[in-house]
Amino acid sequence: MMQAVRNMDDLECLACPPKYRALNTFWKYYTGQATAPYPTLFIGGNHEAMNYLWELYYGGWVAPNIYYLGHAGVIKFGGIRIGGLSGIFNGSHYKQGHWERPPYDNSSMRSAYHVRELDVYRLLQIHRHLDVFLSHDWPRGIAHHGNKSQLFRAKPFLQREIEDGSLGSPPAERILHELKPAHWFSAHLHVKYAAVVPHGAPQQTQQERGQKRKSPRRGPSPPPGLGRGAGKGQQAAVKFTKFLALDKCLPRRSFLQVVEFPDVEGPLEFQYDEEWLGVLQTTHHLMSLNRQQVPLPGMGGNRSAVPNAQLDSLREELQQNNNGTVPHNFVRTAPGHDPSKPKPRGRMPRSSPRNPQTEQFLDMLGLPYNLDQQQPQTHAVASSPGSPLQGVAVDETVAANPEEIELDEDGLDDEDKASAEALERTAEAAKQDMADDDGMFHAESLHHYSGSTQAAPDSIMEAHARQTAHADSKGDLPAALAAVLEGPNHHHGDADAQEPTGTV
Repeated sequence: MMQAVRNMDDLECLACPPKYRALNTFWKYYTGQATAPYPTLFIGGNHEAMNYLWELYYGGWVAPNIYYLGHAGVIKFGGIRIGGLSGIFNGSHYKQGHWERPPYDNSSMRSAYHVRELDVYRLLQIHRHLDVFLSHDWPRGIAHHGNKSQLFRAKPFLQREIEDGSLGSPPAERILHELKPAHWFSAHLHVKYAAVVPHGAPQQTQQERGQKRKSPRRGPSPPPGLGRGAGKGQQAAVKFTKFLALDKCLPRRSFLQVVEFPDVEGPLEFQYDEEWLGVLQTTHHLMSLNRQQVPLPGMGGNRSAVPNAQLDSLREELQQNNNGTVPHNFVRTAPGHDPSKPKPRGRMPRSSPRNPQTEQFLDMLGLPYNLDQQQPQTHAVASSPGSPLQGVAVDETVAANPEEIELDEDGLDDEDKASAEALERTAEAAKQDMADDDGMFHAESLHHYSGSTQAAPDSIMEAHARQTAHADSKGDLPAALAAVLEGPNHHHGDADAQEPTGTV
């Protein structure tokens, strides 16, 4: 988790107990005192300075060479297409608009990073193949496609939620089975876990899986089509998504893995994706800055491809505009931390300013700026003739009730907090299984991962040395996802925070 905290004011927007908030080092990258050595792409998690990320809702540079994919997005790099969804799922806010605005209270600073249906709906309009998809929380049901017994040894308190189907994100589960990306990378649960999800056979829902299970399973079951009786032809017909979650970015933890894409090539810089730009153009009128969401076509169930004529037009415009390369137009919209000055407690920001990157991006697409949250208002949705939303009035005057008490459904239960020491002992007992990157991808297992792997480093410096040596041996930076860095306090839920947060 990046945790793009620029100053002490941003720190006031970080959703964790104040005593665990720490400024850490992102401000050095923001102010130019440090520079990311490689192009770095990230999505938001559940401990973020959402006031800053809101400025870049559609994506943008949070610092030189560090790019935020946006609340949802698709981008190209090195010949691969990467999609992603920021935040975590909470059913209480899923069908709401993006109503949260500074100054946040303890409730809204958490709901601000909860996934919204509009962002999922936009991703579901993607029809072309994705090489990689990024999410913070795991897709629901993903644990059933990997070595559950090993996962239970590392995180025993997850077993009940996995077995009753409550662990993971239902919207991410749908994206997984609709978009079928080749690779899916997640974080959030602070454990390394690999799985292989088949798409060539009908998928069971969580409810169907629970109804048909009459006795506990012993270890993972083979994916459909890969049983002992399956022939080579059957295996070849099945398409898979290779899932990988990594641990926290701490010494002797499996937080880093290199995955290479040897069969693709392209410029090693971020480029706009014309299909995603087309989706944004056709769904721009669906944005709501209130609790009340604008009705989505087909109640959010429609999947409509961007018209070919629109794609051709966008592709031509991108080719004429530096071949679609994302401009390096980072600009600071707030002062960075100055260590030479006294460090008083920050003050909660009163608003999020317009970021010039977002203004330029929307201007490129011919779209009006729609992220101003200062004055709620009532208006009729502007839509093209024939649109399902033509003439629909949207009430944007719904305000937060100051008397309302929101139950924090993301919070980690008491069992997890009370069992911290027991979990450490359990993790130590499973050390032989977890220490080596190949442990979850053993060649004799049906869950073998074909990507290249390296042993987990003992420190970030060792990881950097290995990566540098790897790049030097090839003479150039490979088209790879070079690192996935998980912050030191990215717990299963919102409420628990036992360590300082925010490491870059």
